[in-house]
Amino acid sequence: MLKSLYYIPYCCVCGEAVLPPLPEHLICRACLASLPFRMDRERLHWDKPWPSYASFFYREPIQSMMVSIKFAGRTDRAEAIGRWMARTVRRQNLSADAVIPVPLHQKRLRERGFNQTEIIAKALAERLRLPVVETLLSRILDTPRQSETQSVEERRRHLKDAFTVDTKDSAFKALLGRPVLLLDDVLTTGSTLTAAASALNNAGIQVICLAAASGHGRYIGYNEALAKWHL
Repeated sequence: MLKSLYYIPYCCVCGEAVLPPLPEHLICRACLASLPFRMDRERLHWDKPWPSYASFFYREPIQSMMVSIKFAGRTDRAEAIGRWMARTVRRQNLSADAVIPVPLHQKRLRERGFNQTEIIAKALAERLRLPVVETLLSRILDTPRQSETQSVEERRRHLKDAFTVDTKDSAFKALLGRPVLLLDDVLTTGSTLTAAASALNNAGIQVICLAAASGHGRYIGYNEALAKWHL
């Protein structure tokens, strides 16, 4: 009781204390205005057979937030990003039966201790009231990090057959022929999402790709985006 009376929330972006009421969960007004929402550029146009979307441009402060999630354990930021991504799903009228996070290989998972995409997925799914399915899709190849590859083609070769779908999993029968949200944290070349989506698609599951952030398309500032959104 006393803790709830004296607790002052902090902004998950800048770290400063924020006096309620907050404009959004655990973020101050200044940082909320600085987030690079894609707004009317959420739909990504690329040569893939499944629809793809991203909630943010991959630039500050999202870029630093993503790095801190992976390498400093700032899982609170992953949870916040997941909640904000629910806006994209609702704006785009996306319908799905479940959320599937792109999995890490077991070796990478042991090194990091958690899958940041899974944390984002759980926060998103909670807002959308959807189940998170973590056991259906697996990463069976330990591929090099993107920073360690020389080209897009090299990355695609490394990721070929990197993912597999467990058709004996209890969720498979329920999701066969049904749409799912395949979630990743950052879409750069699209190689990871393509490989994961291909595995699900080949198994007979409809895929909608959703990334937290992507650098695709021209970034516009908050005021310009807001003006365009209200036209």
